[in-house]
Amino acid sequence: MRRSTLLAAAFGLSLMGLSAPAETHEDWQLSHGGFVTAADVRPHNALPQDRADMLSALTQTPPDWAGALTLYLWGRNFPWRDRTHALGRFADNYNGAMPAVLPASVAHWGDPSFAVGPVVSALAETGAFYQVAPEARIAFVEGATLATIVNWTRFELAMARRKALAAQPNWALTNGSPKNWNEIFAFHWGPEGQHSVHAALETVPGGATVNQALYAALAEGQVHLLAERWAEAEAAVVERLLHEGALRLFHAALTEAGAAQDEAARIPALLRARGLWLAAAEAVLTLAPDDAVQIEAALAGTGDAALLPFAADAVAAVIGRLAG
Repeated sequence: MRRSTLLAAAFGLSLMGLSAPAETHEDWQLSHGGFVTAADVRPHNALPQDRADMLSALTQTPPDWAGALTLYLWGRNFPWRDRTHALGRFADNYNGAMPAVLPASVAHWGDPSFAVGPVVSALAETGAFYQVAPEARIAFVEGATLATIVNWTRFELAMARRKALAAQPNWALTNGSPKNWNEIFAFHWGPEGQHSVHAALETVPGGATVNQALYAALAEGQVHLLAERWAEAEAAVVERLLHEGALRLFHAALTEAGAAQDEAARIPALLRARGLWLAAAEAVLTLAPDDAVQIEAALAGTGDAALLPFAADAVAAVIGRLAG
């Protein structure tokens, strides 16, 4: 019997509340919230450590901008195949896939590499970030790198779908559809639940519920993939929850900026929101494109205090449409 078939049976028993055979839970398997990986995605799970190391470099006195930029462009913690992967490498139209993965965002910014340039500028203090306060630039990098991880999970979902629905489907646990499905979890969860989307969502209203629902959908879908059939319904839920998570993070930053009592508090929150917009935009542009103009007006420059509450309300309405 194939290993994928054995694992399918084990995970099926687990989801029905029965005990799966102990030998199916290996030391390399990642697990949280009812989801257990069927493929070894430990290298992918280490990618968010790059983000943590970048932010750590930026908290030094003075901030180590060059060190953070090197980490962003070249990476450190995610060696894979022929080279080390990096957040900047993905943001720069990874594998030429962004027009298919983020079609609304690419069309909106007119550039499949829309997410990489702003981070480089923030770290190098060039372009729109020239003479911007260090704490504001750091806040943007914090939001933008988190947005990149969200977009990477979207890429893995698209790859899982493509491999499953190909003329010759690839169900291998080494490089097939189930592997990409597991990579969604690995990136989202982060090393021991830290430094990534999971930890960030746990701190915002409704975020913990998104995490729980996402891992349940991944667990339910994995049973189908290990049985070598595409999990159409579960993939739709995963896609919706990735959108919702991005929007909830963005909404929290907008709300913080709108509630700030002075510019010193508003600007970092605003820049964090601007970074998170790089992931949240896809859902807004798809479901409420007219609201994107208002949102970007609220985010422009040092922010429009009068427009921020309206922008937050617009995002809340999109969240309601997704969650409803």
